[in-house]
Amino acid sequence: MALKLRPTGLGSGIDKDRPDYTIITGECEVGRIYQTRGGPDSLRWFWSLTVNGPMTRSDRVATLEKAKAQFQKSWDAWKAWAKLQEVP
Repeated sequence: MALKLRPTGLGSGIDKDRPDYTIITGECEVGRIYQTRGGPDSLRWFWSLTVNGPMTRSDRVATLEKAKAQFQKSWDAWKAWAKLQEVP
């Protein structure tokens, strides 16, 4: 199944307008991507994968697009490692 972003709704106070997404496939939550505060612009977006395995499971990057691309790469690596295939 395709990965989808869903707003978490977790922000409050000063962070309530900061982008924050849960990543889902089907009905399963498999990760999160959110915009951080502070630090260099090159590390503005944090992504994490919530499954265990030998692939990269988190990182910080400059843009939401890079975060989504890196998450997808790690997700694909996890599916290959776990010997899973997408179901149409």
